[in-house]
Amino acid sequence: METLTDTVVSLTERYAAEQLDFLVDICNENSYSYHKEGVDRTAKKIIAVLGGILPRHETLPQKELGDFHLLKTTAAGTAGTPVPSIYLLGHMDTVFPPDHPFRQCRLEGNRLTGPGTGDMKGGLAVFVYTLKILKETGLLDRLPLVLILTGDEEIGSIASGPLFLAEREHARLCLVAECAGLQDEIVVSRTGKMAALVKSFGRGSHVSRSMPGKSSALVEMAHKLIALESLNGCLPGVSLNVGKIVEGGLGPSTVPPEASFLMDIRWEQEAHREEMMSRIRAELSVPSHAGCRSEFEIVNSRPAMPENGNNRELVHMIRGVGKRLGLEIPTEHRRGTSDANFFGSAGVPTLDGLGPVSDGDHTPGEFIKVSSLKERTALLALFLAEYGRHAGLLPEEQQEKNIRK
Repeated sequence: METLTDTVVSLTERYAAEQLDFLVDICNENSYSYHKEGVDRTAKKIIAVLGGILPRHETLPQKELGDFHLLKTTAAGTAGTPVPSIYLLGHMDTVFPPDHPFRQCRLEGNRLTGPGTGDMKGGLAVFVYTLKILKETGLLDRLPLVLILTGDEEIGSIASGPLFLAEREHARLCLVAECAGLQDEIVVSRTGKMAALVKSFGRGSHVSRSMPGKSSALVEMAHKLIALESLNGCLPGVSLNVGKIVEGGLGPSTVPPEASFLMDIRWEQEAHREEMMSRIRAELSVPSHAGCRSEFEIVNSRPAMPENGNNRELVHMIRGVGKRLGLEIPTEHRRGTSDANFFGSAGVPTLDGLGPVSDGDHTPGEFIKVSSLKERTALLALFLAEYGRHAGLLPEEQQEKNIRK
């Protein structure tokens, strides 16, 4: 008798060409975070391919961003009476604006290069075809599954963050299909991250009327930039990076009244966040020049996602599934953040990096290893079936035998 593993592998092979065409289609659709129309078109294509197999569909309209979508199986309950559910988190946005030259996919052998192939439209293709396969095996409707599609992950989940904080209260498991590492790694922990805006203020004037003792916001900002960059290494796993000068002066004959820069702050241990913030505030509280001051504004933030016992149990389970497919499944801590941070930081069992093997994300060299699409789809489908059995959501016999064809 055909086993579930046999059935799933057969279905991934059957869907392979269709899945690749779907991925190329959504990658060629520009879905820059602030390109609402493109994100909404991407969502429409995803929902069309799902074909109603997740019957409970709620759209959360957004004014400037792409709309968010919650799609659920009947087993996940209703909005009024939610059931502890398995959450699949997928973002549709990319970092490439519509006028960026990196616009189209290019297939060369086992490599598909294109915008969003790894981050994370490849992962969306894994989710979509995992759900289709589970539907064909008769397992999908028994699992309490919630798929959340958002369009603001690349800008810090500025609108979807509150949604995740609310939904995680109903989560028994969270799975995210950001790209896998080059050695097939899945992600079991992530750093915390904050984007911040530092503003410096002085007294504006014509340069001929300001000497000596000028109060230049630009000079003040330069001192604060150096002071904050000097905090790198002051705590284990903490990093700071000034990434962009936002504002600073009109021209060489003016003393600027305002100047500002954007910075990135990361930490591995959540306990270090407040210590780091205290040091930043201390550096900014004392002006470097008379008549100047500086302010600190948090633009967006995600808490650290630590590795924990719940994650280790999931890793043991998914490695067992991988062995049935002939796959080794290494794990990694990733210094980048994702929407997994919102769930994993609260102790929800969470795995990330379930998408295809990829590299070069956020660059014009972004690509995936095409063969890993079907490998990760089979892995996720079988893992969800295995998790369902262990959690008592699926009957024991609905595993390696009696599979509906």
